[in-house]
Amino acid sequence: MQVESTVTQNKPATQTKAAPVLSRFVAAFLVFILLCGAMAASSFDRLKPADFAFNTWTTWAIRDFLARPKTPDVVFLGSSLMLVPLDGVDADFIGKTIDGAAHHQSLFFENHFKKYSGKEISSFNFALPGEMPSDAYLITRFLLEGKHAPKVLVYGVGPRDFMDNLLPSPSATDPFQYLSRFGDWSDHASLIVPDWQERFNLELSRLVYTYGQRSQLALDANRIADLVMDKVCPKPPSKMTDLEVYSLRRSIMPDYRPFEVAPKTCLFRPTTDANRPKFLDNIAEYKKRYKTLKTETFNGQMSFLGDILAIARERHIHVMLYAMPITDINRGLLSDTSWQLYRSRLRSIATTSGASFFDMQESGAFQFTDFQDTVHLHSGGGAKLLDLMAQTMSKDDQAGKQLDLAAQNTDSDRQAKKTLPTSARPSVNLAGKQGGPL
Repeated sequence: MQVESTVTQNKPATQTKAAPVLSRFVAAFLVFILLCGAMAASSFDRLKPADFAFNTWTTWAIRDFLARPKTPDVVFLGSSLMLVPLDGVDADFIGKTIDGAAHHQSLFFENHFKKYSGKEISSFNFALPGEMPSDAYLITRFLLEGKHAPKVLVYGVGPRDFMDNLLPSPSATDPFQYLSRFGDWSDHASLIVPDWQERFNLELSRLVYTYGQRSQLALDANRIADLVMDKVCPKPPSKMTDLEVYSLRRSIMPDYRPFEVAPKTCLFRPTTDANRPKFLDNIAEYKKRYKTLKTETFNGQMSFLGDILAIARERHIHVMLYAMPITDINRGLLSDTSWQLYRSRLRSIATTSGASFFDMQESGAFQFTDFQDTVHLHSGGGAKLLDLMAQTMSKDDQAGKQLDLAAQNTDSDRQAKKTLPTSARPSVNLAGKQGGPL
């Protein structure tokens, strides 16, 4: 009887101890929910899409594009298959070293298009290393709209864009990390984050405000900490330049900010046939990329390509779609079935959407000697490519109509400014903004 009495007496004591713990947890949880609600209602430290902790190829392009005072007539999209020749050709064309992080146009293309058409145009290079159609879709959907919509979109694609066996998911690319900030892409979540863990992370980000805004909160917290530390423990003067500090950090901590790109670290120097670097054999890399045809990846990226063309059509942007040339060595890694499926789907999607399609592999213009590795053209081969693009675009009726419309609008704006009464014209103050009289 004594033992039973002891057990009976201890049981309420355990319950008594557990009750305050549970009540504290519930109270803390309710406070957290209320705090998240208040932060959401006040938009506390809400993510600023163009506020980047550091710069990558993607962020440099975004910053430059949004800062342009005039919308470019032509925007280039694509992976390094487009990026490398665009920058390399311009280095040869102007005879100067080009910083890839800062150069986002094609002077060579603009010059040759004028030669063939007589029209002056402006261009912007939004080709990025590793850019997938899913990334190009985000660029098109969130950035190429309204006053930032060009008249023509030049998109160069290759087999890797649709058949990359090494791609975990579309959300794994550097472009996605930054482009996804600019709008709601949840309607494409099943394609961008097909894995249940990624999908759970997405839903958690949308449900819990602080978790969804974690990158902006962490960035601003770091900035505050840096300001405090600079006051308390100022950094000693250093004789090293910013570039030297960057290079030293990359050598010591190569996995820290792996995609970071500092100014003057991605240079394209003028070359000739005599001094171009030796051919790089990257066949082992592409054996891994093409190892198996992941149907989910292929169909998903083709779906994004279709969406790009559909959005462009809605916004009256004409698309020039080019199947980029690759070497026979690289082509040989693909089965005939995969190769024919890739080409037929490109033609079908282009035809359905009203885009102009050109298969550069069929042009016969490119030889093995035009490439710097099995897929990338060097600047000599790139000049051939851009010249052909300028020729085909100058003969394309739809592209011509869109560019003519842009020119007419520009002329109308200029004429309106000339005829505007002096009293109605905005005055400019010393800061260069509209305001009262000087």
